[in-house]
Amino acid sequence: MRNRTTRTTNTALVAATALSTALIAGVPATAQPEEPGSASDAAQRLRELSREAEVVTEDFKKVQDDHAARQRELDASTAAAHRADQAAEQARREEERFRGEVDQLTAASYQGARMNTLSALLTAESPESFLDRASALDALARDNNQAVHAVVTATRRAESAQRRAAEERARAARAEAEAARLQQEFAVRKDEMDARVAEVKEQYDQLSAQEQEALSGDDTDVGPVSGSGTAIAAVNAALSKQGSPYVWGAKGPNQFDCSGLVQWSFEQAGLSLPASTRTQVSTGTSVTESQLQPGDVIFFYDSASHNGIYIGGGNVVHAPTEGQNVKVEKYDYIGDVHSIRRMTG
Repeated sequence: MRNRTTRTTNTALVAATALSTALIAGVPATAQPEEPGSASDAAQRLRELSREAEVVTEDFKKVQDDHAARQRELDASTAAAHRADQAAEQARREEERFRGEVDQLTAASYQGARMNTLSALLTAESPESFLDRASALDALARDNNQAVHAVVTATRRAESAQRRAAEERARAARAEAEAARLQQEFAVRKDEMDARVAEVKEQYDQLSAQEQEALSGDDTDVGPVSGSGTAIAAVNAALSKQGSPYVWGAKGPNQFDCSGLVQWSFEQAGLSLPASTRTQVSTGTSVTESQLQPGDVIFFYDSASHNGIYIGGGNVVHAPTEGQNVKVEKYDYIGDVHSIRRMTG
């Protein structure tokens, strides 16, 4: 009897063991504890690469901003130098004309004794004749003084215009040299950006379809914010782009990176912003989290390399990263806040 009970117990243990093995074998791989090199590690590595690429991308876009600013400075200085040259030329022509008048009047004042006051008195046939001659001499003196003053004024104006032209040409030369330097840096930064982005895309392509879907998250469909003014118009412009894909360095209208979405949205509201978070973060005025209003731009991470537009309720609309679309998320979910800027008055 005991042997039979023992055999029955052993049989049950074997069956239970076999069933457990079968159940474990049937559990999907995603339910197992993840080892190094698993999907979560791949996704984490993608996030790290994306952050690094975002920093380089924003550096590249800042060089673009700086180059455009130097080019505008060069154009403005060149135009100002041209205007100053024209003003100097006009002043020189006036100087020559007035100098000719001075020469004529000076020569006339020394013509004969009749143009001398004492001679006019001695040779006058009558008091009336003397007064006429004295009045003529006074008029000649006034004309001569006015002509001399005009010469001096024209000379000073010409010299001032020439100095302005020289200063503007020097400023233009500096701007041109800086633009050339930035153009070289532009090429270097672009190579860095392209390399980083390629690394991110390669990492992203290594994820399975399920992992990519999980990474992308759900799209949002938040309706427009009520109100008026530039800030609200920018918020609603950004909200209208929910579902648009993230593309490195893109500035719209159908593809965006983070700073590209911010720039494009404010442009739709009539406010021009620079293209990079590096320059956007110095635009407008600083506000605290307790002062947040819809339309404020929140910058994230120590590098301020990511940003989004606050829409209220603790939410921002932003272009997140590779494999994700423009969406609305809680701003404290995105990352540490670097700073907040109010772009409007």
